[in-house]
Amino acid sequence: MKTPRLVLVLVLLVTLGQARRPSIASGDAPETEAATSMSMAVRQIGDDEGAILFQEYFDDTDFTSRGWYDNTNLQLSTTEHIPGSASSVEFHFNQGGTTPTSGSAIRIKFPETAEIYVSYHVKYSSNWEGSNRGYHPHEFLILTNLDSDWIGPAYTHMTAYIEQNEGEPLLAIQDGQNIDESNIGVDLTHITEIRAVAGCNGDSDGYGEGSCYLAGSAHRNGKGWRAGDVYFADTPGPYYKNDWHFVEAYFKLNSISGGTGIADGIMRYWYDGQLIIDHDDVVLRTGQHSGMKFDQFMIAPWIGDGSPVDQTFWVDDLTVATSRPTAESDLVLSGTPADQAIRLNWTVSGDLPVTSTWQINYRSQTGTAYLPVTATNSIRAHTLTGLTNYTWYTVTLNGMLGSTPFLTDTVRMRPTDIFVYLPLALKGP
Repeated sequence: MKTPRLVLVLVLLVTLGQARRPSIASGDAPETEAATSMSMAVRQIGDDEGAILFQEYFDDTDFTSRGWYDNTNLQLSTTEHIPGSASSVEFHFNQGGTTPTSGSAIRIKFPETAEIYVSYHVKYSSNWEGSNRGYHPHEFLILTNLDSDWIGPAYTHMTAYIEQNEGEPLLAIQDGQNIDESNIGVDLTHITEIRAVAGCNGDSDGYGEGSCYLAGSAHRNGKGWRAGDVYFADTPGPYYKNDWHFVEAYFKLNSISGGTGIADGIMRYWYDGQLIIDHDDVVLRTGQHSGMKFDQFMIAPWIGDGSPVDQTFWVDDLTVATSRPTAESDLVLSGTPADQAIRLNWTVSGDLPVTSTWQINYRSQTGTAYLPVTATNSIRAHTLTGLTNYTWYTVTLNGMLGSTPFLTDTVRMRPTDIFVYLPLALKGP
């Protein structure tokens, strides 16, 4: 008996060009990229499962009851906030102002820890200019148990900073009280542990000597690690400063061995799940301060030379923990371009939290942002419709716990109505 022929028809999507990285300085979407996928499964950074030290959702102004002190007269915004949130905290600078209209720094203490993870959502006004200098504004600060509850943060035994300067994310430190004033400009790294690591007394870890400057009768210093590119851009697109972005940062104090500081400290910065600052060989303390631990958090927006314009930024859903949360599930998002549509499918390994949901965010290369699509955690497919053919779209799927993402994957592709049909014939004997 003759075996019947089996004829298969394969539908192949025509895509042209080579992949390239979009310009994050301009916010451009890729123009010649076929379809790319960027996934992020949150991983633990610390030695042990991280403990949440505190969370602040900025839902009301009763900050004192939650342990905050110093300036607790913060202003909330009910119009600017992330999806699912009731409000955010607003920091508005008048032109020429060094601090926001809400006043100076707000602080909170937490149990001592050698490592700290900070996450928050942030958005800047469309006219945000920052300082128009190579330094400032300061935003978030972390201090240690070697200083008092009311210490001025610019002159301490160690202050860590999380901020962005002219659109470029930045992690930095100061340790002015450790400066050996009798050896300014002398590299004491291999001579003594009684020295500063952020400037004035040499290069402790190979990342430069830092800055050293006189402030009154004493010197101060500063040392920074930058992302190397603009991620809070002026132009609408994936890196637009006037959209909400999820920032995460992590510091771990270096170890002390035989009374000497070892260059194994860690600092990391994630932007919307993308690791953009990553160093695991820094020195944050010397052997003279083996008992140093983080124990104080400050929100302290500051523009030393005065704000160049009236400008505002907002912060929502702040979390401070001892390490980055660990995701027990891996998310893989895929998509198929169609006529004025993108068909999404995704898989996830492991069990999801019962209260989790999906959120799909997407925007076009021209900067048009669409309302997020939400779905229950049992859903594994969705089709985006009403799109423009031949226009690139960036689609991000987030697994959400409340308003905080814990799983993220992103694809970029463009709808099309051009298809090629190729018949393939398999013949029997």
